[in-house]
Amino acid sequence: MRLLFRADGNATIGLGHVVRSLALVDMVRTVAPCWFAIQNPSAAIRELLGQAQVTLLELPVQPIAQEAAYLAAQVQPNDVVVLDGYSFDTAYQHTLQTSGCRLVVIDDLRAWPSAADLIINHSPGVTPAMYQARAETRFCLGPDYSLLRAPFLAGFRLPAPPTPAEKVLICFGGADPLQLTSRFLAALLPVEAVAEIGVITGSAFPHTPQLQELAAGYPRKQVTFYQNAAAPQMADLLQGHDAIVCPASTILIESLFLGKAVATGYYVENQRHLATYVHENQQAFSLGDLNNIAVGDLQAILTEALYYLEHHPRQPYVQAPGPGRLQNEFRHLLPAGPEIVP
Repeated sequence: MRLLFRADGNATIGLGHVVRSLALVDMVRTVAPCWFAIQNPSAAIRELLGQAQVTLLELPVQPIAQEAAYLAAQVQPNDVVVLDGYSFDTAYQHTLQTSGCRLVVIDDLRAWPSAADLIINHSPGVTPAMYQARAETRFCLGPDYSLLRAPFLAGFRLPAPPTPAEKVLICFGGADPLQLTSRFLAALLPVEAVAEIGVITGSAFPHTPQLQELAAGYPRKQVTFYQNAAAPQMADLLQGHDAIVCPASTILIESLFLGKAVATGYYVENQRHLATYVHENQQAFSLGDLNNIAVGDLQAILTEALYYLEHHPRQPYVQAPGPGRLQNEFRHLLPAGPEIVP
């Protein structure tokens, strides 16, 4: 028996699907040995997989439609295959199931009918009725099933009381193809109340010299750059800042689990729901569609967000983490074994 994870990540789409899948690996690795299948893994992804202690199954570079048949030939009937990505449509899923495997889909898009035995979506406000799924499909939906790495689950805390945002951390993912990091750093540097700024990027981010040049124009401002932060360091960095500026992706959920004040927003459609939800439920402040904020308006809008976070109590995103629930769901997919307590 294996748990075989399939996700992609690169400089174009970022590493979010890979990181999220590896978070699930952390939660369920006691259920069965974990493998990870991917095409053309970069050095950064190889490092992540090595840190996660999963076995790499490197797939030939080929169109997704052809890959499904290739992967199905590598899969055994007792395996559980976990898909996380926006290319693994209904046809791909049906092809995989010809191997006899059980299928788990991490699906926050809901764009096509699903053949999965188990659907996971840790976005809030989602119900089974929103999916086109089989009658016997099981669901793990909502923040109680948040796919976070161990340091963020271990560091869980309820929201801290409002505090001045003197130390602000910016993180727009490892690749940041839209260069939002640069735009937000340029807007934040002139804000007098912010004394220290941390900037997190990944190995796929090519514009660090430009960021450093921006920061050099404000010699009295302490700006620190971090690259390729592993999960324990990332958790420490989030904890060490008063406010976080990030998109409505996994890093938003990580920050909320650590009780942090967050200014967020969305730049792709699948982030819109989470950004809206946390704003409406007073869990974070959403700037809305980050693509539509004019450069000249960004500083004022960001200042407004920080002021709000400094003066308004926040509601918890979840009351307590519960990774044991996902472990039990995966055990249901394998030959009968003892159930663990969440």
